[in-house]
Amino acid sequence: MKLTRTHLLWIAIGLGSFLAAYSLFRHFTGIKVDPGFEKMMIDGVIFAALGLFIYNRKLAGDEKKERERQEGGAAEDKGKG
Repeated sequence: MKLTRTHLLWIAIGLGSFLAAYSLFRHFTGIKVDPGFEKMMIDGVIFAALGLFIYNRKLAGDEKKERERQEGGAAEDKGKG
């Protein structure tokens, strides 16, 4: 299965929702975890979001190149006809 930009959007929404849910859970229950683990978890979410951003830019560039290639091929076909 190929990841699309829509999939990346849903993954980013999931990461944000996870952080929000964790923060609310921690606030309302008062349960604390090890600060090192919490920092690692938050850093992991941030790096995952950064990776999603970079991959999204790559996919956008690939889609743009494909669109330009298709438009260029269509323009050549019109010139021949």
